[in-house]
Amino acid sequence: MNTHTFKSLLAKLAVSTVVACSAGAGVAAEPVKIAVTNWADVLAVANVAKYVLETQLKQPVQFVQADIGIQYQGVARGDLDIMVGGWLPVTHGMYYAKYKNDLDDVGIIYTGGKNGWAVPAYIPESELSSIADLNKPEVKSKLNGTIQGIEPGGGLMQASEKTIKAYTLDGYNLQASSEAGMLASVSRAYQSKQWIVATVWSPHWLFQKWQMRYLKDPKGTLGGEEQIHAFASKKFAGKFPRADVFFKHLKLTLADVEAIEFEGNSTNDYATAAKKFVDAHPDKLKAWLQQ
Repeated sequence: MNTHTFKSLLAKLAVSTVVACSAGAGVAAEPVKIAVTNWADVLAVANVAKYVLETQLKQPVQFVQADIGIQYQGVARGDLDIMVGGWLPVTHGMYYAKYKNDLDDVGIIYTGGKNGWAVPAYIPESELSSIADLNKPEVKSKLNGTIQGIEPGGGLMQASEKTIKAYTLDGYNLQASSEAGMLASVSRAYQSKQWIVATVWSPHWLFQKWQMRYLKDPKGTLGGEEQIHAFASKKFAGKFPRADVFFKHLKLTLADVEAIEFEGNSTNDYATAAKKFVDAHPDKLKAWLQQ
């Protein structure tokens, strides 16, 4: 290629780049990378945010699947822009302590979160109402010495391991699985009225599908009420100022989240469930879009 041709090509590239940038001047071409896990509460909130950002603010969104520990690390490093399932003060306390200096706490999305161990309502409270009751030999036998868990490494599982030690639940096995695995176990138990204890949390659609109750936790090892935060990278507000303002105003109730979850799980379509919720609540949308 001669010099003249090369310069001509460069000139054309420069022109097309300018034209492309001008054409997209009103649209942020770079997507906001929102970290998600396949947990119902995270999917509910993330899909609401995606729908509003894309339809109201013309801001593309990309979901990035990551385990919760990787989410904190990714946001802190700036590889991910924002996460919407940060549970404080207890559940993710260890992750927050490690990464808080490299995170921007954008705000609390909702309050009233709770972790615990739950049992089906058909198990008599007279026999099993508290975690301490798990030490009764007849209770342990009916449960096959098993606590049904979720993904290993998460805050709830860490707290559950501490709980087993605190209540001296010798001989019990905390069965690591996944949210889907835990729910399948609860479903199977319900069908044949078997005894089961599962690691669960609120908000969750399972409480709308099945009658479950939390076991009392007098030692408080599973934590009290939790606040659910959005945590962003330190670069987020500078890169996506309008999206940052939106997330600062994004507020939901526990009931809102459970309603979206229930619809999303029933239809296996969280995107449509989020859209239906937002479209049905113009007052909330208006508040979220404040400048």
